[in-house]
Amino acid sequence: MIKLGHGADVNQMISKYNKSENILDFSSNINPYTPKNIEEYVLEGLKNSIKYPDIEYLNLRGNISSYLNLNYEYIVPGNGASEIIYMIMKVLDGRLGILNPTFSEYERAAIINNLKVVDLYLDEGFKVDIKYIEQNIDKFDFLFVCNPNNPSGNVQNLVELLDLLKTHEKIMIVDETFMEFVQDSYKYSLVEYVDKYSNLFIIKAVTKFFGLPGVRLGYGITSNEKIIYDMWKIKEPWTVNSFAENICKYIFKDINYIRNTKDYLKKEISYMLKELNKIDSIECFNTDTNFILLKLKKHDSNYVKEKLFINKDILVRDASNFKGLDKKYIRVAVKKREENQKLITALKEIMGV
Repeated sequence: MIKLGHGADVNQMISKYNKSENILDFSSNINPYTPKNIEEYVLEGLKNSIKYPDIEYLNLRGNISSYLNLNYEYIVPGNGASEIIYMIMKVLDGRLGILNPTFSEYERAAIINNLKVVDLYLDEGFKVDIKYIEQNIDKFDFLFVCNPNNPSGNVQNLVELLDLLKTHEKIMIVDETFMEFVQDSYKYSLVEYVDKYSNLFIIKAVTKFFGLPGVRLGYGITSNEKIIYDMWKIKEPWTVNSFAENICKYIFKDINYIRNTKDYLKKEISYMLKELNKIDSIECFNTDTNFILLKLKKHDSNYVKEKLFINKDILVRDASNFKGLDKKYIRVAVKKREENQKLITALKEIMGV
């Protein structure tokens, strides 16, 4: 079987090392908490599973549009953000610039759909260098950027980049699947610019922030009428199930859950960075979202990953296969305090304080 290349390989690791399923999975960047009463919402969706979902998802798109204060006609729902990534690649024709290091699925989707991939890179602080983009502006027709970026975790203001691409008649695709985790995310999300910029396409998801990776729901947002038309034209019917559709009547309105998640992460990220920075053989990168990129000053990523898994039943993300990174990088999620403490203790033991 072909390995797809990204981080959630917990089942393969369990099988390889004959482990039980009681593994602390820090390789997957999911909110450790779920919305209150989520089981009730899912069971309510079960009642609707005896009939097909609305093929145009009018209620679902209405709930998303209320959540984002956006025209529902700008929204294309999908079976997770992954379906949206693959759909947008199907309707593009030309050269796709990808800002690395970043999620490998962008390139995979592009290649499958016969797009030429142009590798571009963030600067040493994992930020967009506008001058660098301008110097390479004629090499691509569309630019894919992740914000906050995966795996570095930093968020940035992309309005200047958006303006540059608009001037040069280039489309910007922005993956904002981790944006809800960001403090003051309204300062960085480009959702408010969708109306004014037809060269903007945003990808968002329920998976990460609402802690529901098994309930597959993502969506694309754009005011570009051609892209919307082309996506609906090729979209497979009924890819979003009744469970995913139903929970959106509730979770977007759960203000307490949203606020509590942000408050918890602010405190927990500060705690984790403080403790991890006590380990001299690790360099920590500041983060704005629910994961932290670490650079190892001794040992390599595979050694640390295997030691943690075999000896401590902890799985981290080996980040060496992100373009622009090497075997000195791992990525860890931010989980519940007691779980984070286990990770930190294990890393101190393996790496030395």
